Amino acid sequence: MRRRLGAAVVVVAVLALIVHLLNTSDAHGRPSHRTAKTAERGATKRPAAKRPQSHIDPFTTQAMGSYMATRQGEITAAVENLNTGATYLYHPRDTTQTASIVKVDILETLLHNEQGDGPLDDDDATLATGMIENSNNDDATALWNEDNGSTGIAAYNALAGLKDTVPNDDGLWGETMTTAADQLVLLRRLVFPNPLLSTASRDYQLGLMSQVEADQQWGVSGGVPSTARIALKNGWVPLTSNTDWEVNSIGRIAGDGRRYLLAVLTAHDSSEAYGIATIEGISAIVWKDLGQTV
Repeated sequence: MRRRLGAAVVVVAVLALIVHLLNTSDAHGRPSHRTAKTAERGATKRPAAKRPQSHIDPFTTQAMGSYMATRQGEITAAVENLNTGATYLYHPRDTTQTASIVKVDILETLLHNEQGDGPLDDDDATLATGMIENSNNDDATALWNEDNGSTGIAAYNALAGLKDTVPNDDGLWGETMTTAADQLVLLRRLVFPNPLLSTASRDYQLGLMSQVEADQQWGVSGGVPSTARIALKNGWVPLTSNTDWEVNSIGRIAGDGRRYLLAVLTAHDSSEAYGIATIEGISAIVWKDLGQTV
């Protein structure tokens, strides 16, 4: 009797275990639907990781590629997004002559040499205003000479960090050779505190570049709304004939959440107007693209 009772107890225990397993597992031994749901309700869900935003390289967009395909002549350009520190280059190894954008270099050199003596005297201030705001060539020649010509300009450029700019040794300052990337270096010296130029000197030069005469307010201002703050200097000169032009524009643009430096240098344009149109088309695309993120 005791043996039969013991066997019955074992059978009941085994049957209870089987029923428990059937209630908590599927056919493959995995937790049943009910158990999984219970675990899911008790778990803490992790938020999906946000994808970091990055700004667009304006020289690689379809819009820029399509536009560049329609333009003739040589083009090199550089832009630095001051909000991110990213720099983008287009044909960065190309060198070209400066024409009148070298006047930015001439004034920076003068201000660097004179900053220990305080503000420019009246004569130099008059020359600086004429050179930057009106692009007066005689004023530029006077200040180039005061800087000790190509030797003085080259000495400042070495301190400033320009690597590929070669001032003209014959006094033909407009034939100084440069790159778009080097022009960004000059602009950086005006927008960031640095030991070469005092805050007063930087503000002074940017002020002049913000007040160029009305018929020279083109170039890197193209496609930029009037509410933006723009400081620029342009250069333009026929090369071999009146159908072969050098047209350049460099500057700082700030507005609508954007802060950037832009240099666009063109050569062998069929006319001055053609070169201006090329630069302004590039400028408009850069302004649009730097307002977007991906």
